[in-house]
This record gives sequence, C-alpha cells and structure tokens, in this order.
Amino acid sequence: MDIRILVAFVFLAILLKLIRSYVTSSRTKPQPPSALRLPPGPWQLPLIGSLHHLLLSRFSDLPHRALREMSGTYGSLMMLRFGSVPTLVVSSAEAAREVLRTHDLAFCNRHLGVTLETISCGGKDIVCSPYNAHWRELRKLCVLEIFSQRRVLSFRPVREAEVARLLRSISDESGGGQQPVNLTEGICRMINDVAARTVVGNRCEYRDEYIHELDEVVRLAGGFNLADLYPSSRLVRRFSAAAKDARRCQRNMYRIIQSIIQEREAMPTPGETRTSSASS
Repeated sequence: MDIRILVAFVFLAILLKLIRSYVTSSRTKPQPPSALRLPPGPWQLPLIGSLHHLLLSRFSDLPHRALREMSGTYGSLMMLRFGSVPTLVVSSAEAAREVLRTHDLAFCNRHLGVTLETISCGGKDIVCSPYNAHWRELRKLCVLEIFSQRRVLSFRPVREAEVARLLRSISDESGGGQQPVNLTEGICRMINDVAARTVVGNRCEYRDEYIHELDEVVRLAGGFNLADLYPSSRLVRRFSAAAKDARRCQRNMYRIIQSIIQEREAMPTPGETRTSSASS
C-alpha cells in the first residue's frame, strides 16, 4: 500500500512538472511578427484549456458569474480556451458595441456546436448559416415572402385567432384564477399553430411531438457536450451521446416538416379548384 502511495506521488509530481514547463514555455515563447494580437486571459492547461478556472471558481455552478469575476482581472475582452475551442468573452456594453456594431463583419460568423450543426445540416438555415451569398439569398426570401407588410397584414387574422384561443385556454385552465397555468407550453403551442396555419392553412397534427423535439434540441444545445470542446475529433463525436440525440431529433423534426410540405403540395390551388368546378 505504501509503494502505491509513493508511486502516485511520484506520478503527480511528474505531471505537475510537465504542466509547469508547458505553461512557462508558452509564456516565454517568442511570437512571430504576424501572430494575432489576442486579448489577455488566464493561463491554460493542455487539453482542457481554461475550463479549470470555471470549475474551481466559487461560482462553479453559475458560469456567467465566474466569467464576470474573471473579467475583473483580465478586462472586458478576455480570451479563453474551452477544450480546443478559442472563446472570446465580452463583459461590457462598450466592448459589446464594438463587437456587434463597429466590427460586425469580423464577428458575424458563429461557431456551431455539434447539436446546431446537426439540426441545421451544417449551417444551411438562416439562423446558423455563415454570412455569405446563401445567407443573403435566404434573408431576401424571408423579407419578400414572409415579413413584407402585405404578408404580415394578410396573416393578421390567423395571429389574432390563435391569441384569442390561447387566452381562452388560460382562462379555462386557471379555473377562475385559482390554478397555476404553464404559459411556456401555451405560448409554444400558439407559435407553432400560427406557423402551421400560415404555411398549410390549418394546425399541425404532430404539433406536440414537434414541440417535444424542439425542447430537446434546446436542452442539447445549452447543455454540456464533450464533442463541442473538441470539434475536430471524430472519435469524440462518434461516441458522443449528445450527437446521437441531435441526429435523432433532426430525423423526427424533418419527418414532421416533410409531412407538412407534402400536405401543402397536395392542397389544390385556387385555379385548380375553379377548373374542377367548371368541369363538373
């Protein structure tokens, strides 16, 4: 037993020595003239980067508080590394204005985690797409076909009807104000029904299943995923449970969306309806 303890102490001492040598060499290593001028940040460890600063903080259960405390030492622009992913932390309104407005083109592209990359098929939708010609074309279609004044006004009766339906359901479920009501579920159902009636003309029969899968996507995207820390590792992604769950959610959601599209394509157009009536 004593030999095992001695071996453990020797191994720990060697590990600490290697870590110290790595940190010292990374600090004293001369930078080439063309190297990026990165913001300051805490010292990093191999493999895990800056994660230990969050885990060992007194706000380890509240990461945003831990980052706020670290920004008091390193400034409003702070460079961290979560696993192998470099991460810029912005902690003041002035710095956020510089990032989001003054240098918007430099920061408009976003890193996609495994969950969002899977759900969006590699960033093909308007939310996750990088800033390129594809995104500009999607934005043009949305502005002309969905968010134009004519379109918004044409769908106003649908929105008003669904809001009235939501208010009636809240009144019925509350029992005259005596029972609590889950507004989150009600609002999600209303938004889904508005979208379905706008696209198809009626409510989607798979609404509850779609909302369940959407909630699962939000949980996966906001949760801890080892594959997000090491995106270049195929081995980690292959054995990641979150990646498998994201692929399952994608299949279910796309199946529902495909059924909505097929239902819409099967609906007769006004011209076809008039032709059929005239023929009869």
